[in-house]
Amino acid sequence: MDKAKLITLLNQVKVLTEECLAGLEGTAAAPGSTKTRKVPVPKLTPKTIDFDIPIRPFLKRYVKGMSGAKKFTLLLSHLVKGDMKKEAALVDIEKQWNRSTSLLKQEFNHFFVAQAKENDWINSTGKGLYVLRPSWKKIFD
Repeated sequence: MDKAKLITLLNQVKVLTEECLAGLEGTAAAPGSTKTRKVPVPKLTPKTIDFDIPIRPFLKRYVKGMSGAKKFTLLLSHLVKGDMKKEAALVDIEKQWNRSTSLLKQEFNHFFVAQAKENDWINSTGKGLYVLRPSWKKIFD
C-alpha cells in the first residue's frame, strides 16, 4: 500500500470516528471537524468532604481551582471540621497557610479574609476569631 492511499484511509477513519463520537453525544459533527468530548467532572458537595484526613492531603484534594478567599474558607473549614459553631484563630489559620504554601500556590494575604467575609462564607466572632457561615459551602460552586 502506498503512502497516499494510507493517508486517505486514515482520514476516512478519522471522519467516521468523529461522527460516531458526535452521535454518542447526541449531535452530529461536520466531517473533518475536530470536536472533542468533555468528560463531566463531579461537583464536590460538603457531604463528600472528608475532614478526618490530615490537612495536606485535604488541601491537595480540594483546593484545585480556588481563589484565595475560597482557600482561606476551605482551610478554616478543616480546622473547625466543618462545624459552624467552632471558632478558629486567625493566627492558627495563617500559620497553617504558611506551612502549606506549596499546595496553596500563594502567600497568605489578609485580603482573603475580607473577601471571604464579603461573600458571607465566614464571620468574625471577635478579634482574630472566625467561624463558618451556612453559605460557606458555596466555595465549591
